[in-house]
Amino acid sequence: MVVTWYVLLIGLSVVAGHYLISLTSGFTQAIGVFLLTVFIGTRLRGINNIVHECSHATFCQDRKGNVLIGKFCSAFLSGCFEKYKADHLSHHSHLGDYELDREMEPIENLGLHDPLTLKSVGRHLLTPLLGRHLKVYSGTDLSADDGPFFFGLKIALLIGLAGFTFVNPLVAFWFLIFPLFYVFPTINFWTDCLDHAGLIGETDELRASRNILAPNVLRLLFFPRNDCYHLVHHLFPHIPARHLMDAHKTLADDTDYGTEELAMKPLGAGLVRSRFNAASTTVRRLVNRSDAARAGS
Repeated sequence: MVVTWYVLLIGLSVVAGHYLISLTSGFTQAIGVFLLTVFIGTRLRGINNIVHECSHATFCQDRKGNVLIGKFCSAFLSGCFEKYKADHLSHHSHLGDYELDREMEPIENLGLHDPLTLKSVGRHLLTPLLGRHLKVYSGTDLSADDGPFFFGLKIALLIGLAGFTFVNPLVAFWFLIFPLFYVFPTINFWTDCLDHAGLIGETDELRASRNILAPNVLRLLFFPRNDCYHLVHHLFPHIPARHLMDAHKTLADDTDYGTEELAMKPLGAGLVRSRFNAASTTVRRLVNRSDAARAGS
C-alpha cells in the first residue's frame, strides 16, 4: 500500500505536469513546473528509502516480502537491489572507511570527510550545479542480479519511458527524466552531506552521523519515512523506520545521547562548531605572531 501510494503520487504529478505544460508559458507555469519536478524527486527518494528499509529487512515482517518489494522498487528506480544491499551493509559495517565502505568509496573525491567550514559547505551546495555528483548518484544499472523477472520489469519501464519521451518529450523530460536522473540524485547527495559531511572517520558512534531535526513539513517532504533520524538508524540499524521517532525520544533520556548536538541539535551545530574552532585557531596564530614580534624587538 505504501509503495502504491508513492507511485500514485508520482503518476498524479506527471498528469498535473502535463496540464501545466499545456498552458501558456509564463512565470506561474515555470514555478509550477519547478515545484512539481522537485516534488516528484522527493517521492522517488521515498521509494529509495523503502529499498533501504528492505535491505535491512525492516519494511515488512516477512523477509521474503522485503526482498520482493526491494527488488520491485529498485527496478522502478532503474537500480539493482542486490548490489544496493551489499553496498549499504558494508556502509554500516565500515562507516567512513573509504577502502571498505562501498557506498562512500566512490564519492571520496567529493570531500564529505572535510571539516565543515563555509568553504566546504558552499562546495557541497554547488556540487550538483556542476554535475560532479552525477557519475556516482545517477544512471541505470542494467545488471540482471535481481533475477530475470525484475530485470525484465526494469527494461520494460525504461522502454516505456523512451516511448513516452518520443510521444511527449517535454512532459517526459521535466516530470520523469529530469526528476529521476538529476533531482533525485541531487537529493540523495545532499542527504548524504547532511548525514555524514564533516564526520567521516569519526570513531565515536555517537558522532559518526547526525539527525536532521527539521520542521515536520520539511521532514515529510525531503526526509520521507523518518529518514531524518540517521544517527538513530546507525546506532540501531534493525529498528524499523516507522519506530525511529519513538526510539529518538527514548534515547533523549540517555545522558550521552541527550547531550550530543549531532543527536539533539544537528542543524548548523557542526558548522558553528567548526567555524568557532577555525576562529580560535586564527586568534591563537595572531597571538603567537604578536608574542614573537615583541620577543624579537
